[in-house]
Amino acid sequence: MSLALGAVSYGIGILPLSFVFSKSHISHLSVLGNGLFIGAALGVIIPEGIETLVEAHSGEETPVMKIALALLAGFAFMLLVEHASGPSSHVHDGDSTFALNTRQTPSENVEFDADLDDLERNSATPRETRGEGNGDTQDKGSNEGAQRALALTLGLCIHALTDGLALGVSALSDRHTDYDSELSFVVFLALIIHKAPTTLAFTTSLLAFSLPPEVCKKYIAIFSLSTPVGALASYGVFSFMGTKPEWTGVYILVSGGSFLYVAQSISHHTQAATEDSQARPFLVVLGMFIPVTIAGIVGHGH
Repeated sequence: MSLALGAVSYGIGILPLSFVFSKSHISHLSVLGNGLFIGAALGVIIPEGIETLVEAHSGEETPVMKIALALLAGFAFMLLVEHASGPSSHVHDGDSTFALNTRQTPSENVEFDADLDDLERNSATPRETRGEGNGDTQDKGSNEGAQRALALTLGLCIHALTDGLALGVSALSDRHTDYDSELSFVVFLALIIHKAPTTLAFTTSLLAFSLPPEVCKKYIAIFSLSTPVGALASYGVFSFMGTKPEWTGVYILVSGGSFLYVAQSISHHTQAATEDSQARPFLVVLGMFIPVTIAGIVGHGH
């Protein structure tokens, strides 16, 4: 799954180098992904974690406090990661929210969610910003673009590494159950849908920095590897720390809390970027019920 996730993310990322995508279509896909994250967290991951913990404490009082602390730990961890990556650099222009301000200096912080409005940035960026022109102007634009691209890539990679937490933990859970669990597949699906619009917006942002296609591909490859690396690393770390059912339940709930944070973060971005406000609630609700439906079809096997 890690290999497939990285390959799909890279494949989607290089598409804007050859094709132009409609912002509205990508926005709808992002909203659907938002619903998938909510549905995966509330409908699959958290119930699975609670069930695992309750079974581990069979005959004892339900560990309510442990459940609450694990969920809060996952949510707080993602919040701290985002804060440590730098404060938001959103700038508002009417009803539009931009993740990257084309006039900001290279030293400014860049938020690690590439916004959907960046999909139109390539055609709207002034010639001076793109580095087109003569001599010093072109060199200055190129250097600033490279520095800003590096900052954006670093922030997105930190976010992507933490996304891998849920996939690694879900695979750990599958390994230590006596039935065929649907958890890892549901998490994998949610991450795939989440990656598509984010990666497309990321690539378009790189193009707006006047980077050559070869350089863009290197940044895309680094970003695409981040979540698989995070998944494998979390799987290894948690396996080393302990794989008793009680600890597995705690790990699952921590990843559920992290999923909830990502879901609300996506919702913040897509609410401003989605032009069709009537379609947005429908797409979110549709996405919410897909993980539960998949879980019902696959079944627990209890």
